[in-house]
Amino acid sequence: MSDNGKVIKLVAKPVRRDVFKNGSSEANLGDRSMFTHALYLDEKEVGFDGGACTVVRMEDDGRYYILCNVSMMLPDGTIAFQTFVEESFPPPPFYAAITGGTGAYKGARGEMHIDPASPETHYYTIYLDGTDD
Repeated sequence: MSDNGKVIKLVAKPVRRDVFKNGSSEANLGDRSMFTHALYLDEKEVGFDGGACTVVRMEDDGRYYILCNVSMMLPDGTIAFQTFVEESFPPPPFYAAITGGTGAYKGARGEMHIDPASPETHYYTIYLDGTDD
């Protein structure tokens, strides 16, 4: 796995999620969800991710938006990604920006498609941009 225009497809299976409320309403500015998933490639566990999503905007009609910052630990390094989305249940597929990495993924850029197909299985498709090196 390198960052030369590669596509990496992983399956994420939730391990733990905790929600920390910042008020008594169903959704409050500052509510935070902390989570981690086990990551699988070809049915073999290859790493994990962990992150936090925070409610950062509330609309008068009840809609709200979350900012998520997540990093994944893989055998050859880490990949960090971030997204800003309208929260909805069940969540539809969405994209996140790849903001960097370490090791084999140093300087990683691109985007990631996240498909939360079910509560037990999420599909990650990572589109790493090529480098000029």
